[in-house]
Amino acid sequence: MRVAELYRYPVKSFSSERCEELTINDGKVIGDRVLAFRFADRGAPHDWGWQRKSNFLSLSNTPGLSLLDVKFDDQLRQLMFKYDRELIVQGSIDSIAERITISKAIEKFAFTLEVNPLFDHPERTPLNLIGDGLQGLFYDSKNGGVTVYSNESLKAFQASMGSEIDGRRFRTNVVIDCADRWQELAWNGYVSIGNVDFKVVKPVARCLATHANPVTGDRDQDIMGGLTKANGYDVPVFAIRLEPLTSQSTIHIGDSVRVN
Repeated sequence: MRVAELYRYPVKSFSSERCEELTINDGKVIGDRVLAFRFADRGAPHDWGWQRKSNFLSLSNTPGLSLLDVKFDDQLRQLMFKYDRELIVQGSIDSIAERITISKAIEKFAFTLEVNPLFDHPERTPLNLIGDGLQGLFYDSKNGGVTVYSNESLKAFQASMGSEIDGRRFRTNVVIDCADRWQELAWNGYVSIGNVDFKVVKPVARCLATHANPVTGDRDQDIMGGLTKANGYDVPVFAIRLEPLTSQSTIHIGDSVRVN
């Protein structure tokens, strides 16, 4: 087995960045889930503590977020959003004024979508862009971790569904090749990726976010129901969550994957 693709997601529930390598620090991928848009009634703009995803603008409540392309330059600290290749907003996350401008632009975009959590909920606005761009604070679980699935499992799921399924629906960090289908869901104990050792935590339970088509922004397939039929688990799971055993490490495209 080997690493075929690597991804990180700078802004919670927004588009991915494909990477040649991922650096992991204190159990989380650097640059992954380091920013998020939270509802106004769920805390002050400077409160960056972990909260449940229901308190944020997310694919679960706003599938049309898939239509936005996001770029975060973590060196220049610049955040940029495009819609249909046109720039809608750009700014520095180190400027309070520019954070507000970015938040207003994303709020305005959300209100244009048929499915959004802001309509008839004035208490949720204004949206607040939170996070320092460094710490991975906005995972679905407090501990973060690294998620992995195999292309063979994705192909098996596609066959079960009878249609193409875009792997980006699952917002996973590591995609591997040359595994048996669904093999990763049965991993236990320890796994090595390149020279990095991980402890297996558990399969990743999936939510309504996976129903959002990454290209159209529509909820177009019952992914959750399809998963329970495809892999035999009682709950919809896809990919496995790993916990790194070293404080800082790097994994690369092409690294070998070994179950210990």
